[in-house]
Amino acid sequence: MGLKPTHGRISLGGVCPNVLSFDHVGPMTRTVRDAALMLQAMAGYDPRDPWSQDVPVPDFSARIGAGVRGTRIGLCPELSGHVEVDAEVAEAFEGAVRVFERLGARIETVPFAYPFDRIVRAMTAILGAEFAEFHRPFYEKNPNGYGADVRERLQGAFKVTLDEHVRALRERELVRREVAALFRSVEAIIMPATVCTPAPIATLMARVNGKESSALWVHSPLLRPHNLTGCPAIALPMGFSRDQLPLSLQIVGPRWAEAEILQIAQAFEEATPEIHAKRPPGA
Repeated sequence: MGLKPTHGRISLGGVCPNVLSFDHVGPMTRTVRDAALMLQAMAGYDPRDPWSQDVPVPDFSARIGAGVRGTRIGLCPELSGHVEVDAEVAEAFEGAVRVFERLGARIETVPFAYPFDRIVRAMTAILGAEFAEFHRPFYEKNPNGYGADVRERLQGAFKVTLDEHVRALRERELVRREVAALFRSVEAIIMPATVCTPAPIATLMARVNGKESSALWVHSPLLRPHNLTGCPAIALPMGFSRDQLPLSLQIVGPRWAEAEILQIAQAFEEATPEIHAKRPPGA
């Protein structure tokens, strides 16, 4: 499983930039408890990192084992633009929802009226501008040092204008406020972490309900909004496909709520040993 902490919780010192205002460092572990322990060791303020935030570091393991009875957990299709997910993913996710209901969580569908296309435009402009800023000097010296796919991405990134970038930064703040308001009604949002099973390495083509598309961006609607807001999220197994490929659940919380989403994740992990004790072939 992988934990993406709140942006600014862990120093980006030493990280090769992709998009620094979105880049996150976080642990990947076998268990939720291990993720909490790793985060404890990694979190903290770094004055050398301009994105690092000087906020208190709590005991991330303190709530593990407390369960989710009475916890308000939201379903919010609008937050991912009603993205289509494969039938196997949808089935596994419905099973995960039922697990939380059996554990006593209050499952609520919550609205999010902010237009998803505006989120996408803001993401694209900020991603493009920051990606171009870092890579431009290297690209100008040696464009053939980049693969064809990255060169194509850079050509698009170089076209982002200053006006588009400034507007996108304003848009990001508005989205953050709307998401903060959303979390006043629920303590976490759950959704799939991927829209389909992993794509074959040989083709990198994902298949969603029989339709193929590039695996590079197909999962973006489920993941990118939380990079835009900087909210923490954890992805953990929620089952396996008919071909025994892993399917993933995502739990998203408000900023600085890592302990809370770890609590929710551990409750699900403990309640589904048949999933978490199993390993896909070759693991």
